[in-house]
Formats: sequence, C-alpha cells, structure tokens
Amino acid sequence: MQTKLSKLRRILYPFWVIAVVYTLYLCNQTLFIFLGRFLRPLLPAVEKLPELTGEVVRPNFWFQLFLGLFPLLAAFHLAEKFFFRHRFLPRFFPPTPMAHRDLCFGFALGFFLFALLFLAFLGLGWIRLAAEPLRISADLFWTTLTFIVAALCEELFYRGLHLPVFTVHWGLSPAIAFSAFFFSLAHLNNPHLSFGGLFAVLIAGVLFALAYLETGALYLPVALHFSWNFWQNLFGFRVSGFAFPTLFQLELTGPPLWTGGAFGPEAGLAGLLLLGLATGTTLLYGSHRRRALARLARSFPPAPPAEKNRP
Repeated sequence: MQTKLSKLRRILYPFWVIAVVYTLYLCNQTLFIFLGRFLRPLLPAVEKLPELTGEVVRPNFWFQLFLGLFPLLAAFHLAEKFFFRHRFLPRFFPPTPMAHRDLCFGFALGFFLFALLFLAFLGLGWIRLAAEPLRISADLFWTTLTFIVAALCEELFYRGLHLPVFTVHWGLSPAIAFSAFFFSLAHLNNPHLSFGGLFAVLIAGVLFALAYLETGALYLPVALHFSWNFWQNLFGFRVSGFAFPTLFQLELTGPPLWTGGAFGPEAGLAGLLLLGLATGTTLLYGSHRRRALARLARSFPPAPPAEKNRP
C-alpha cells in the first residue's frame, strides 16, 4: 500500500508543483491588471492585438511584459520563498564560460535556417511579394522587443519549470514529451491552426528541451526561440499563424503541404525539415560544446590543496 502511494505521489507531484506556480502566476496577473488602471495613461491598452494593415498585427510588448514575464518571475519567487520554502528549480542562467557561445549559436541558427528556406522557396517560385517592402519603423522595433520577452517567458515556463520538475519525478524522456505537449497546447488559440502546425509546435518544444539539456541553462533555448521567431518574421513568413510587421510581406504560392499555408512554414513539410535540421545541428553543437569545456578544464587544472600547518 505504501509503495502504491509513493508511486501515485511521484506521478501527481509535478502537477501539484506546476499548479501552485500557475495559480500564483494568475494571481499576479490579476494584481497587475488591477494596477494597470493606474498605469493606463502611460501604457497602451492590452486587450487586443491591434491590426495594422489587413491581417498584420502589432505584438503588444507591454502585454508580454506586465502580464507575462513579470507575473511569472514573481510567481517563481513567491513559490520558493513562501510556499515550498526551498529552491525547487535549477538556476535558469548559471554563470558559464560558454554563455556567449550559446547565445551566438542560437541567434545564428535561426538566421541560417530561414535564409535557407527563403532561398529554397524563391528558387522554386513558391513565394512572391504581396506588398511593397516596408521601411524600418517603430513597429518593427517593438515587434523585436516583444519576441525577446515572449521567448524568455515561454522558456522560463516550459523549459525552466515543466522540464526540470517532470524530469526529477518521471525521468528524462517523459519530461521532454510532456513539456513539449504543454508547450503545444499553449498555441491552441493561434489563428489558422492546423494539425500540422500543432505537431510542428510540439516538435519545436522537443528542440528547445534538447537545447536546454545539451547546455544545462536557458541561454541557448531563449536565443534559439527568439531567433526562430525573429528571422521567420523578418524574411516575411507568418509566425505560428500571425503576420507581424516586417520588412516585406510574402504570399506563399506553393503547395500548402510544403509551405504550411496560412499558418506559416511551421505547419508544412518544409517547417518539419527545418526543425529536424535545427535539432541535428543543436545536438552537434552540444557535442562540440562538451569537448570545448573539457579542453577548458584541462587548461585550468585545480589548485593543489594547501598544506596543513605542522606543529
């Protein structure tokens, strides 16, 4: 009987931890909404994504910041300080000599992936300009900031919270699967969502989980998540169903099976190929990173222990 209770506790405890954090998160959001009435003269409304032209929308940076990132960070702090009374999560951004390499690799990988996709679609005649190129404006600046905050918030929640908690109690493989599953569920309200798009978001969750496990920190997942969204948008593609301000708007004329249709490349076979390429490249980077750390450790041997004072 005791063994069955222990197994049941091991199965249910991760949901309990996540439920506590999520409840605190919702409470903090409510508090920020209440405070928002006093900040309304300073901040834009966060009720709805305002349309710019047609289906193009402007991401609301203040929404992501005050109803996303800040309440989540406060929930982590409150859960550790007052509820669990101990650190129940690993450090999200531990000091490491490889942090700058992780960030640079993540930023660069998104660029090369979507530059490759853009050139491939262009060569196949599957894209054409739907409008004149837009000039760089404040909308593009705020879009970039929003992508940064959104990537940070989602990685903290799904790879910073879900993945470690599930790993401790269920093991690594179920943790990767369930953290990616909950990550995909967060996109159910995205416009033009299809089964292909939902499956691609699930695979993206696996990719970001592997990026976290290969490096032991959130530098690479956050950088790769931001880079994926940023360059996908800047090359003119939709980002998970949304069309954001960018340099130019594309019209996909190729088969939706490959291009993903209105949801964007993530819902097509081309997006799955990119995710597979990104996963393989990330695993290769992780192997290279471990060798670099080993070389770094050999170049700085530990200091010899101090001799004890003799009588």
